[in-house]
Amino acid sequence: MWIANSASKGKDKLLKLKALSRLGGNRAKGQQFRSENGSALVLVMFIVLLLTILGMGILSATVGGAVRTETRENDVQSLHLAQKGLDESTAYIQASLSQISDINPDKLEDVLSRLDKQGLNVSTKLGVGSSGMIDYIKYKDKKSDDIMQLRQYYIDVEASALVNGVQRTLQQRITIDTYPDFLKYAFGSEQNVYLNGAPVLKGNIYAGKKLVISNRAEYKYLGDSDLKKSTMFPQIQPNGIDAANLGEVFVQSLKDIEYHVFDPSGNGGEAKILADSSDMKQTVKDIMGISLDKIKIKEQKKFVQINVEESFIDKLVEATSPSNDNAAEALRGRLSQKSPSELAEWLQTGSLINAKTVTPPPEKPAQNEEESDQDYLARLEQYDNELLAYHHFFMDLNQSYRVGGNLTIEGNDFYGLTFKETAKRGAVPKWIVVDGNLNIINNKSGSIPIKANILVTGDVKIKGNVSFDSTMFVLGRTTVEDAVISGLGTGTDKKELVLISKGPVLVNRIDAFSNADPDEMNAFFYTDADAKLYGVGSIFWLKGGFFSKGDLTVNAVLGNTSEPSDAVLPSQLIFSEPQVTEPRARERFRVIYNHRVYTDQQSSLPRVRKVNIAVSPMRLVSIPPRSSHTDTTE
Repeated sequence: MWIANSASKGKDKLLKLKALSRLGGNRAKGQQFRSENGSALVLVMFIVLLLTILGMGILSATVGGAVRTETRENDVQSLHLAQKGLDESTAYIQASLSQISDINPDKLEDVLSRLDKQGLNVSTKLGVGSSGMIDYIKYKDKKSDDIMQLRQYYIDVEASALVNGVQRTLQQRITIDTYPDFLKYAFGSEQNVYLNGAPVLKGNIYAGKKLVISNRAEYKYLGDSDLKKSTMFPQIQPNGIDAANLGEVFVQSLKDIEYHVFDPSGNGGEAKILADSSDMKQTVKDIMGISLDKIKIKEQKKFVQINVEESFIDKLVEATSPSNDNAAEALRGRLSQKSPSELAEWLQTGSLINAKTVTPPPEKPAQNEEESDQDYLARLEQYDNELLAYHHFFMDLNQSYRVGGNLTIEGNDFYGLTFKETAKRGAVPKWIVVDGNLNIINNKSGSIPIKANILVTGDVKIKGNVSFDSTMFVLGRTTVEDAVISGLGTGTDKKELVLISKGPVLVNRIDAFSNADPDEMNAFFYTDADAKLYGVGSIFWLKGGFFSKGDLTVNAVLGNTSEPSDAVLPSQLIFSEPQVTEPRARERFRVIYNHRVYTDQQSSLPRVRKVNIAVSPMRLVSIPPRSSHTDTTE
């Protein structure tokens, strides 16, 4: 019984302990739940704080971005407004110079020095707090380019603008020169330029309309004018001396460059446009031997032209030596209104130009049987004095003369024509006015010296060996036939011929079928007409340049050329050219630009009716501290 009660009591205690254990566990759990009260609030507050920080960051970035955008907008607007001031200055200078009917390089400096900003303003619609102004327009100085030796004038311009406290100040240099553009190129035309075959042109090229290139030369032989020879493409290169003439090609657009590719048998040749090429870089290298960046765009309206007749009259006025500028202007006005026949009639009067009738030189006397040796020696001495005086007159001229009728210089009785240095290159150069044709024909081995400024109303023919230091204006035709034109001078100081012809210029049979290196012609040719040049049977090497107002065409091959025997294609020439994979052989047509033409012939070069105006890149002078915003970006 006792044992059973004890067991029953122990069992009850065990049950109580288990119950208390469960109750304690539940209490422990209840205590744990009570310790997490408010944790959600903390979490929410933390998230709110985090979002607040992010929001403030976004708001700050938005406000800062808006401020920077506004500041940058002010920067851009002030920059454009200052640039507008520079544009207004350039337009003002152009308008001022366009009002001058006759631009005299010697007087241009006075005109430029009087330019100022009076009356100029920069208008804007940006509202209050925005303004623009031209600070100054200053004629700086006149310089000669170290390489090109151009007479150039420099004007410095400064403009500033203020937009909502942001100020910009820009400077720019404007360069002006008064030389005709054609003298700046080794080869070119105001119309189309056709490069057929393999001419080598060292210098810059200009095409006023189209530039057409092919690897096939056309030529004439024995009356057949429809002969063709497939060869290599032209090569355009630097002239090797002048860093300013890097073998660049100036065209109206890439669409104006057309090329034709013929195979060795003459097939193919369909017209292709450079702008349509899938690989323009490689195409330009293939057809011209230059990189694509050497092709420059120059609009024809920016090309400074010359008028041969107006230039002729201008130099004719110089030759008359008028008493002052007013008299010169009045005479120029009268002569410009005369027809060619009236101008010829005026020249024949010789009223304003020293007239000189060219007579044959005295003949050497023969001794008569009746006269003594003493009398003969006296007559011989008189003859020597007259001959010496005759030659001295034409070999040491110091003023302008008019030659009535044709003039022939043949190297025997009449063996040259030279001016004194002051007459050739003075502030007002002197001129020989040939009222007729001029023939310079030398059949001797020596050279005829021609150092003179020459005006010719008729035609000009040059043949044989002639040394030139001359500028020549020709109203008729010009023919250069089997001529060796060298520069007159000594050592490296050799001059050249600048020939400007109203009529066509024909250069033919220069070293025909020769395979030796020829002498270069030291000359620069210009013609108002079309021109065709050949380096197929002949060799054409020119140091100077060739430019035409009409179309200009050149046909050339490489290597050796010879006439055929009667048995083998008697109507075609025989060519010995390199293969495409071989180095280029002797160039039969080569033009190397001569940059010294400006220095050597400066005083007698033609004037122009307008000037070249080139603007340099703009330069930012300063950015003053901004009144309300700070922007470190540029």
